[in-house]
Amino acid sequence: MQKIVLVCILSFVFGYAGPICDFKINDAKAQIQYAIQKNLNANIPELQKNLQKLEKTCKDSDILDEIHQNIQATQSNLDQVKMNLDTARTDGNAHKIRQAQIEFKIANMQYIAAKQELLRMQDLLKSQKNVK
Repeated sequence: MQKIVLVCILSFVFGYAGPICDFKINDAKAQIQYAIQKNLNANIPELQKNLQKLEKTCKDSDILDEIHQNIQATQSNLDQVKMNLDTARTDGNAHKIRQAQIEFKIANMQYIAAKQELLRMQDLLKSQKNVK
């Protein structure tokens, strides 16, 4: 019982932001380590700045909001690219059709990646709730 109370108190004292923020912070640290190992010194200050920002202001709800905005943006882009593909098919220009098909594949992959990011973050929240 005392351990649970102590953990709760420490969580509030250190401003525990949640499992999504923990994941993002750990990811930022891993990116810094990678940059150090690969001597990507130009990237390190920006990565450290991002890490500090996450540590100070990260909220799970803010991260989820950003992910939802990204999904909307990629969905909008996918819709636009789909219209471009339809237009190219109507025109019948083989080069434009191929170009539009490539753009569609890229936009579709970006949309899928955005949706997968949301699922990963939701899984983190579920696993946190199951631990409690």
